[in-house]
Amino acid sequence: KKEKMARPSSTLSGILAWFLLTFTAYRIFISTEGLSNNRIPNDQYEVEFLPHFKSNNDHKSAYNIQPYTSLQRQIRRQPPVLNNLRDLNESTLPAKCGIFFFYHIACTGGASINWWLGKEKDRNINTTTYWTDWGRHEGVEPRFIAGMDRQIDELQETLEKNNNKTGHWKIAHAHGFSFFTNSSEPHLLKWRDRIESMGCRFVVATMLRDAVGHTISQYKTNVKLNLTLDEWISHLHPDKYNEKGIFNTQIDYLLYNRGPRNRFRANNEEKIRRAMELLQRHFDIVLLSDYERFTKIVLKLTGWKGVDMRHHNSFNGPLNFTERELDMVRRFTEFNGDVGLIDAVRHVYYGHMHYLLE
Repeated sequence: KKEKMARPSSTLSGILAWFLLTFTAYRIFISTEGLSNNRIPNDQYEVEFLPHFKSNNDHKSAYNIQPYTSLQRQIRRQPPVLNNLRDLNESTLPAKCGIFFFYHIACTGGASINWWLGKEKDRNINTTTYWTDWGRHEGVEPRFIAGMDRQIDELQETLEKNNNKTGHWKIAHAHGFSFFTNSSEPHLLKWRDRIESMGCRFVVATMLRDAVGHTISQYKTNVKLNLTLDEWISHLHPDKYNEKGIFNTQIDYLLYNRGPRNRFRANNEEKIRRAMELLQRHFDIVLLSDYERFTKIVLKLTGWKGVDMRHHNSFNGPLNFTERELDMVRRFTEFNGDVGLIDAVRHVYYGHMHYLLE
């Protein structure tokens, strides 16, 4: 009798084990499908990140810009691995001309980099110009895009005036509401095509940092707002996935800037995939708090005479957190995709743990 009574229990355990294994395998498949196939996993993800391009009219209405057919031939999805990254052929450096586009994410040391770029312009004044147009209010992006178009026009005029013999570099600085990389991606493709057709380089660069440290660093802005940490970080709560907060995390700035946030409820895996796509497809320099390496790469690219980079915009006041608060920051940034993004950058751009795949 005891043996007969045990059979239903064994059968139930077997069914439960089969269900758990099947569910786990399905989750692994879903989490890796977008990285192993050159296509969008589902329609919702396509609408959120890569809009349908059925016709020129659809493209124009989606972005309110002139259709750019080059996007359709380059938009194929590729897994973010080392052999798909933009590369720099060192044998061709320094490049004779180009535009250095610095995408400045707040609280990543961008103020120091921007100061350094300004000093490089001053030291190389005969061959280099600096331009920026940014602000923290609506309507900045169309003005910035128009300004970038003018910068490229001016670069072409300079080359024609000098019969392509004299090199010239332009620095473009994007910050605040300047540019929404996700929704305005066609412009990056258009700019690159125009600049490279002149025989020049379009170098897009950004600096990132540890996700939790970045979120904590952003909290210094709360000193004047008199909010509790819970209030200040509340928009990162899982239930408020599409709510715009007082600040942007790194992945949210890269994907949404200060526009609508996560309208289609993309999970953190989908956000990481799209962020890595943007970095892989368009950014030539992606570093993690690596300022010395940043300056060396830029100087090698441009041939500028170098100056030292100084630390700017630092916060010297106290930032005190309880263990509960630090744990909340860690959990919320992990759920939002920021921790995973930095892990992915470490792996793809720095080869972190790459030996496991060999």
